[in-house]
Amino acid sequence: MQDKLSEISTQMIERYSERYHDLGYDVRTLGWGSVEQQAYRFQQTLEALQSKPEKEILDIGCGFGDYLATIKASNYAFQKYIGWDLNPDLIQEAQKIWKDTPNVSFQVKNLNTLPKSESVADIGVMLGVLNLNLSDKLDNYEYSKKMISTAFGFVRELLVVDFLSLQYAPNYPKEDFVFYHDPLKMLEFAFELTPNVLLKHNYAPIPQREFMLYLYK
Repeated sequence: MQDKLSEISTQMIERYSERYHDLGYDVRTLGWGSVEQQAYRFQQTLEALQSKPEKEILDIGCGFGDYLATIKASNYAFQKYIGWDLNPDLIQEAQKIWKDTPNVSFQVKNLNTLPKSESVADIGVMLGVLNLNLSDKLDNYEYSKKMISTAFGFVRELLVVDFLSLQYAPNYPKEDFVFYHDPLKMLEFAFELTPNVLLKHNYAPIPQREFMLYLYK
């Protein structure tokens, strides 16, 4: 399995580096459709954050740190923000963008290769990380469960993860290069990690229907 994980990581790094070299600092580099769609998606997490002020935030798959812009715009009072991404180009750009922002750091980290360790933040978010269809490389559910289990170990209080939903938006065509998770399967898996789970499946498609899991410790 480790060989397959390494192959997936390498392909993801190449994918986003190619986009970055073509497009630079742009939401399309990260695969988002528009700034508005990205912001709307990020805003779905804010209700969880607002009930937990002054926390340390871990953003897994942080890209350029755009999620940081969303939480700052919401006036959420965080104690520390840590951004992790496996792509050095994206991290380097994020470090430039946010270099003068206090209590913020960006690091090249690959969740697939990180050993289990002590938690590093109170709240973790992992947004847009599990959308790629892995096809014949690895079972998407197996991959998602591994990534979520590892990420959950790095937080002390809450992990928020989003997915494209198998409950398709009827007016948006299904795409082969992305993976649509079954909400019930992922909810069942979440209960293997913690009994304190919230499934959020009631926000508007962006433009595909999505859902989030809040996994509380």
